[in-house]
Amino acid sequence: MQREGYRPSSIKNVRKILIKLSNRLGTLLDGDSVKDFVARMDARGGTKKLNLLAYRLYSKWKGFKFDLPMVGDTEAQLPFIPLETELDSLIAGSGKKLASLLQLLKETGCRVGEAQRAEWVDLDPESCIFNIRAEKGSRNRQCKLSQKLVSMLSRLPKKNKLIFAGIQTGVFRNGLQSVRKRQAAKLENPRLLKIHLHSFRHWKACHVYWKSKDILYTQSVLGHKSLNSTLRYARIVQWDSESDYLCRFTKSLAEATSLIEGGWEFVTDMDQGKLFRKRK
Repeated sequence: MQREGYRPSSIKNVRKILIKLSNRLGTLLDGDSVKDFVARMDARGGTKKLNLLAYRLYSKWKGFKFDLPMVGDTEAQLPFIPLETELDSLIAGSGKKLASLLQLLKETGCRVGEAQRAEWVDLDPESCIFNIRAEKGSRNRQCKLSQKLVSMLSRLPKKNKLIFAGIQTGVFRNGLQSVRKRQAAKLENPRLLKIHLHSFRHWKACHVYWKSKDILYTQSVLGHKSLNSTLRYARIVQWDSESDYLCRFTKSLAEATSLIEGGWEFVTDMDQGKLFRKRK
């Protein structure tokens, strides 16, 4: 797989699948047994297909033929989209490093792997410009961070060139599991238990598409090379209710500036002041 140019993450996933198949079946030389096992798996069609594709790579390496069987229902499920307030509650309940990572995922929509590849030279604290080093065949891109996030990142220890100092994904994943369990009990909101690291990217995708109604712009923000990867978010955006808004009124220029920097949208002038709104 390395010679064929597969990414390390793909090789790691194939290795995990083959180890699981070997442990369950005792041998990987019987393709029919693999087909039977995968057919009985309590999993979606897409997961079954990944198992079969991994085994086909193994059979090619071993020099025998393996024909892929038909697999039904390979359509990817629509992702769970949390509310912004739910994401903010997890960020508020996290420690310094995890909170910084989650805020970065929320503001940029980058993947966890892209955040882990980020170096200090990718961040310009004066202009708040951040360069995202793409992974998984995506495109490199640039985005603007809030001053709040720049301050959070700046407080992290600068042990080496990486912003998150090579912390493994599993560490962040386990940390988020603990936070969401604690916050779900505290806030009596079981929806928090469904939020994963990638949920922040899903939320950003929907949020950008709802605000812009521009699927190509959403594609550029997410770094997708294929528009098909972006189009599924257009099917789940249903934020049409006006009751989903929070409203703020101010006559202060400083407060108005702060609201805009915090993502609030200007609505209209009234009573010698300005009215802003923001999605919940």
